[in-house]
Amino acid sequence: MKTEISILKKRVYAFTADLGIVVVTNYFLMAAFSQFVHTVFFHFPFNVQLFLINKMAVMSSISLMSLTFAYFSLFYFVTNGRTMGKTLFGLQVKNHDGSELTLQQSMLRSLAYFTCAITGSFLFALSYIRKDEKSLADVFSGTVVGVDAFEEKAQGTEFQLSLLEAQNTYEDSEYEQDKAA
Repeated sequence: MKTEISILKKRVYAFTADLGIVVVTNYFLMAAFSQFVHTVFFHFPFNVQLFLINKMAVMSSISLMSLTFAYFSLFYFVTNGRTMGKTLFGLQVKNHDGSELTLQQSMLRSLAYFTCAITGSFLFALSYIRKDEKSLADVFSGTVVGVDAFEEKAQGTEFQLSLLEAQNTYEDSEYEQDKAA
């Protein structure tokens, strides 16, 4: 028996997946920077190299914030309301009238994520408190998260959909043969 996951749960899973992508990307970026310091600044005194590496925590925090803001802002704007996590779970951020998101709305959504994080992350639970299940990002940007229009039209992999199409074509041809006979 297949059970339908609520949109609110899908939103949490999608956001967690997106944050995972950002954190892993930041990890590799910082590992590359550390290797850069060791290879390019090898002729510097060891205490200077240690100073640069000890500043990695500050640099990692700054790069994590920058990556998070850029990831969400650009993905929402370029892919019309989808991030990798939202695409994975079949969700899309839309305007109330269904029009495309503007860059300003995308950036406001990202800014709302920072506001939630800075205030101790309890504002992320706003969706569970409100009756309309809107998050702070939805309120800031005047948008709503819903099921992706593509997900409503067709479900399954491309291969499964092509099999269904072939089966329908076969059944139509059988029907016309029976009708002609």
